[in-house]
Amino acid sequence: MSVFLLSSVKFFAGPILAKSIGFSYLGTVAVSSLGGIFGVFLFYNLATRIVNFFPNFFKPIKKKKKIFTKKNKFFVNVIRNYGLFGLSIFSPVLISIPVGAFLAARFFNNQKKMTLAVMAISVILWSVSISSFLFLI
Repeated sequence: MSVFLLSSVKFFAGPILAKSIGFSYLGTVAVSSLGGIFGVFLFYNLATRIVNFFPNFFKPIKKKKKIFTKKNKFFVNVIRNYGLFGLSIFSPVLISIPVGAFLAARFFNNQKKMTLAVMAISVILWSVSISSFLFLI
């Protein structure tokens, strides 16, 4: 259960914890993938409700100039240059599943099924990659 919940929030640490506990390769892939997919669905739906509940809060207001940090610039560049696929690839490992799901809900809400499918496939691919790396070492 701890691997499942950790994978739903901070995906990269899930397979590491699973291997340290003593999970097999397939167990590590399965539990971390299921946890990550659960996190994507949970946080995407939660973020969609938040964005719809506060529609004016998330629209740009041109009163004062925003200060962009390196992290915000990275998010903007990923979304502008790579779109949904870039966000899906970077979300589980570099960003985090809750933040990635929020950004996906904010910018790709009109393509809900496609967004969730691409993000779930990305979680599975990352789970297989990280687990393979851990078990080959």
